[in-house]
Amino acid sequence: MDNKLRSVKILEEVLGYFLHHGVEKLDISFFSDEKKLIITVRGSTDVEPQDLPQLIKLLNEPRKPEYEEYYWSLLGASSKRQELHLLGSLVDCGAGTFKDHTLTIHVERDY
Repeated sequence: MDNKLRSVKILEEVLGYFLHHGVEKLDISFFSDEKKLIITVRGSTDVEPQDLPQLIKLLNEPRKPEYEEYYWSLLGASSKRQELHLLGSLVDCGAGTFKDHTLTIHVERDY
């Protein structure tokens, strides 16, 4: 799979997290080249998502190269549920914060 398509799938999953939690006004920073992907998404919300600590943990799980092609095929396959556990296996690191009614998610992946 092309790295550009991978980058889009990762961005879609991060955006899905915000929309799932009712955050509809977003600021997106997106950088992707042949070597690296960096995504930061921010949105305003009054309530911190209860699953934010779990998301941060998932985003920092070790990548699983032996399963990547299979995981890529599953990511975004279901429009009814998020595939955050897959996303965590496909990025190198991630962070999430909730401060002053702003939810921020940051992910990075080296290609």
